[in-house]
Order: sequence, then structure tokens, then C-alpha cells
Amino acid sequence: MSDYEDKVNNQHMEDHRGMMGEPLSRQMTVAITPEQYERLFFQPTPARGDLAKRLGNPTLLGLLGFLIPYQATIFCLLGWQNTGLTSLVAVSGTYLFLGGIAMVLAGIFEFILGNSKQHESQIHGYEQKINTLPAFPMAVFIVYGAHWVNLGYDQSVTANLTAAFGKAGALSPEFNGGNGMYNVVMALVTFCFLCASIRVNIPFVITFTSVFLLFAFLAAADFHLAAVPSEAGLARTVYLAYVAGACGFPAALCGWYLAIITACASTGVPCPLPVFDLSTKVFPGSQAAKNEAAGAGGSAVARSDEES
Repeated sequence: MSDYEDKVNNQHMEDHRGMMGEPLSRQMTVAITPEQYERLFFQPTPARGDLAKRLGNPTLLGLLGFLIPYQATIFCLLGWQNTGLTSLVAVSGTYLFLGGIAMVLAGIFEFILGNSKQHESQIHGYEQKINTLPAFPMAVFIVYGAHWVNLGYDQSVTANLTAAFGKAGALSPEFNGGNGMYNVVMALVTFCFLCASIRVNIPFVITFTSVFLLFAFLAAADFHLAAVPSEAGLARTVYLAYVAGACGFPAALCGWYLAIITACASTGVPCPLPVFDLSTKVFPGSQAAKNEAAGAGGSAVARSDEES
């Protein structure tokens, strides 16, 4: 082989290597619309390493884990098909095994697969970096998952919590007052999620507003029964529980709406349903919005390494 051919081959090898001797990679940029980017909220962005390929997307599991016990509870509160408040005991198993286990697992995997993207916020003159993407879905799934476990234990015949309140049992003012306080706290937690959801999408806003009203009226029902522990008080409590179920029904509709979108996205089925993105409409000048524009900016970047 001549010296000229050696130089050509060496130059060819150098052209396929970077400055540090690493193989060059080819970068492709694909333009997507804001609507398509919002759909990615339900599909966690690929995690570093092979975790995303091994574990898959947990969002659909979390949604269905919430919807199955939630929808059954709403039906019981509304009294459909001869159901009532005592019918909640019959669905307590869904609280533990679907609402509890499924949502907690989904929350953990949301955190594992979630983006590690950070944004900077100005708080009292100090810049702080806050992890945003994994925090919200993780908190929602785990908090409500734990709520279902608590509710399943509370409704469990085996636990028999009312035995601790003597002959009054479920009509005990202390028992119902405690349940009322718990529902107040859950209403406050839901209000926090509602405040955070105003930059996500409209179905989320409707869902958290509906669930907030649900907990508020359930608290009112418990406090009324605690104040009037009689048959008349129980009748009024049933009515307030019915109002709570009516207020919570829109959350179920929005949940199934998002579940359909997520299920279609998981299998690549085209879904014409919009998600009503709010990230570009609410506080568009915030630091989070600027980071989203810088990170997504209407485009997704896919990398593929090819060696010659």
C-alpha cells in the first residue's frame, strides 16, 4: 500500500472521531406542536440509562388505579342501583389493592422515570433549583394512593374501628368528627394540587376542583352527623354525601378522558381528543415557562449514535 493510500485511510478514520477520540453522533431534530408536547406529559421523557426501556410508562396504571375505586365510590355516594354509604364496605378491597398498591407503585415509577430537569426560582432574593417534573405526578399518585389505603382500612370489617367508640359506634361524635377533620385535611391537599395544575391542562383543573368539593362536602356530612348523632342527622348526612358524589362526578369524567388519551398514546393509536394545554397560556412569562420553551421549544431532539 502506498504512502498516499495510508494518508487517505488515516484521514478517513480521523474524520469519524471527535476531539477526544469518541465516535461522532448524528443529531436529528423533529418539530412538534405545543399540543403534541403536552401529550408527552403523560409519557415520561426517557430516563438516563435503560430504565425507560425496562420499566415502561406507569402513568396509565396510576390513572386507572385512581379511577376504579373512585368511580365505584361516586356511584355509592349517589345511591345508584340500590347502593348507599354502607355499600362502601363492599368496595373496600378496591381501595387497598387497586387504589393503594397501583397508585403508590405508579408514583414510585413516575419518580424513577421522571425527568431530572430543573428550573430556577427567585425566592426572597435567593435562587433555588427545584426539581419539577417528577415531583407533581409522584406526589399526586402516592398521596391519593395512601388515601385509598387509609379509606380501605377505615371501611374494613376486620379493622372494626367503630368498636373503640362503644355502643354509639358509627354514630359516635368523636368518630365522625375525626373523619371530618381528615376530609378537611385532604381538601387542603387537593387545593394545593389544584393550584399547581393551572399550568398543566383544563382536565386537571376540573379534576382537582371536583375532588376538592367532594372532600369539602364529605367533611360537612361527617361534622353534621357528629353534631346530630340521630336518625334525623343520618338522613341529612346521606343527603350531603349525595351532594359530595355529584360534585365529584366531573373528576371521574375527566379521569376517563385522560385515561383514553394515555392508553392511545401508549400503543400509538391516533387519538383526536385534545388535552387543552395551559402551559403556554397561564403565566407564560414565568421562569418555568422559559425553561420549558428552552427545553422543548416546539421541538424534540432524538440522538442516534452511528459508527462507520
